Amino acid sequence: MKISRWHHAELGDLEMGSRPERLALERVLLEGIEEMVFIVRVEPEAWVYEFINEAVKANTQMDDSALGKSFREVHEPKIAQQLIHFYELALAGGESIFYEDSYYAPDGELRYSKSRLTPMLDGSGRCSHIVSVVNDVTEEKLAKLAREEALTRLEESNAKYRSLFESNGDAVFTLTLSGQVNGGNRMARALLKRPISELAGRDFCGLVEENERVKSKEIFEEAAFGLYKDHRLSLQPKDGEAIGCLVKFIPISVRGEVTGYYLMAKNMTELDLLVSKYLESEKNFRVMAENVYDVVVLMNKQKEYLYVSPSSQEIFGIASEEAVGREPFFNVHSDDLELVDRQFQEAVQKAGPYSLQLRLDHPGRGWIWAEINGTPVYDEKGEFSHMVMIVRDISVQKKYEAQLEYYAFHDSLTGLPNRRYFQEYSQRKLEAQERTDGRVALALLDLDDFKGINDKYGHDFGDMVLQEFAKRLAKLDEEGYIPVRMGGDEFLVVLEGVTTDAAAHAAAGKIRSALSSGLVVDGISVPANFSLGAAVASSAEESISSILRRADEAMYKAKGSAANENKVLQP
Repeated sequence: MKISRWHHAELGDLEMGSRPERLALERVLLEGIEEMVFIVRVEPEAWVYEFINEAVKANTQMDDSALGKSFREVHEPKIAQQLIHFYELALAGGESIFYEDSYYAPDGELRYSKSRLTPMLDGSGRCSHIVSVVNDVTEEKLAKLAREEALTRLEESNAKYRSLFESNGDAVFTLTLSGQVNGGNRMARALLKRPISELAGRDFCGLVEENERVKSKEIFEEAAFGLYKDHRLSLQPKDGEAIGCLVKFIPISVRGEVTGYYLMAKNMTELDLLVSKYLESEKNFRVMAENVYDVVVLMNKQKEYLYVSPSSQEIFGIASEEAVGREPFFNVHSDDLELVDRQFQEAVQKAGPYSLQLRLDHPGRGWIWAEINGTPVYDEKGEFSHMVMIVRDISVQKKYEAQLEYYAFHDSLTGLPNRRYFQEYSQRKLEAQERTDGRVALALLDLDDFKGINDKYGHDFGDMVLQEFAKRLAKLDEEGYIPVRMGGDEFLVVLEGVTTDAAAHAAAGKIRSALSSGLVVDGISVPANFSLGAAVASSAEESISSILRRADEAMYKAKGSAANENKVLQP
């Protein structure tokens, strides 16, 4: 709302009693607008509320009892001092000023506002009143805060991802959906002996040796149809001979949609050389096998161990002489036996190499991850002779992959599952509902007056409060529930096994018991006040978003209830 200089003078005169009928008209106009309007009288030692419109009464905790009272009489000291500061700025400057603030709605919800303070001058040019027009900007503010938090978390996740990406022992390229190169790690640059910027925008087939480019195109088309297999291709560096590699396309998925591909390329030069040496001379092969760090295994058509290199003792805790004579794949996990046997047979039938990852039993370390690259060897009659297998310990790589997945699905501040985890969980749960006619129950809760904690003690302390609150939520795992941090001071608990209102009521009681006692953070006692709402699916067909919305409504009803602590509203 804009108030001209002419209106300032007119309204100032009316307040002094010169034209009451004009003042009545002005007040009617002010009551008819959506913005909150305050008219404050300037006195020598105080700022006094003279008028508030209906929008103020509807949206704040103020009413007509504030009229005729000063800021210090109506508000707590901190808020009163803040108001005095801005009003004095407007008075001193003689012009409109803007400032942003927050306030509590009648239901206790924290709202954000943007205020315009305009001095009103009487006939002598003296400022007699200041008009404050306040717009509610809560939605814009929350959206901005959400964007800032998302950007911060994204930067943290990207930093962790880049570290894992760059430290991968194999060459990794990133490709667009149509196959153009748009990134690569340290090993990719080393493999092709050129910077990624030189390759950016080029079709990946241009990286392949010329006589294999048609094959490489076919492999990429297979990946586009969802067939992600290992293949042999020769990549062409900037200088020198082509390098034989084991390649695989892995989809890059964002919110369930494939947006590009990783091209993983394992340099097979040393392994290929090792196999060729064996074919030339078994003696030369043994010399090399006994000096290579990976474990070399030879197995005949009956799947009997012909040879196991000495490095088996250091890497897998099994002496080579002990392994020879044992049953085939004796140290492979039972869940992986069918896979390794099938891959072995398919390699023999198709006369091609294979690669797989599986779990091996280490006498000292338990189950560890290993990668097997197998190549079938045939005699001069073309009959299968034996399989050459190179076995490598990839436990560290698997650990990095697990860390990457953990970072993607867990909140970096509290360690709880995050919103992305809940989205994935929701999708799986909906699919399960369709099969089992099951129901879903959710509880939504947030800390009361968390902004006040941040304002009083600082954001670092606020983060510690969230961490302590999350530790208590994490203990709900013992009940079979899944706590999730949705963002800010808002948390969600998936109530596994809860299908009725009565069970949801009992679950809410367990949550209240786990969280009700006060928090002690950095030696400071902080009340653990929170509001909670729970909802149970009305049917197996009800969507997760619908259940979540009902839980959110229940939570805000609880927040507006008469109770002061640990407000809870069940369905």
